[in-house]
Amino acid sequence: MSAIAIGLVVFALVFASALLAMFAHTKLPEDHLSSDSKDVVKLGVALIATMSALVLSLLVSSAKTAFDTRSNQVVQAAADIVLLDRALARYGPETKEARSLLQQEVAETVER
Repeated sequence: MSAIAIGLVVFALVFASALLAMFAHTKLPEDHLSSDSKDVVKLGVALIATMSALVLSLLVSSAKTAFDTRSNQVVQAAADIVLLDRALARYGPETKEARSLLQQEVAETVER
């Protein structure tokens, strides 16, 4: 499922919940609408918002860690390839075929 589809589903659910809450507000008895009840609801909403922020921050942190790890792996692989190419170059013209094969393989890998 794409990110846009997920966003639309979440929007639709939140909108439907808001409509349901407005409908329930007209049907609830008056004692359920006291200031104490409203304060409890506000505290519940604050708790949910805080937990959502915590979960989202952990999600972003996890994604950044995964990205940084993959980025470091790519940099290390590139450095290893350069070192291999230089080592082959030191062996002289006999390694020309191996170096060209290495260059082709790296180019194919980059294209993927």
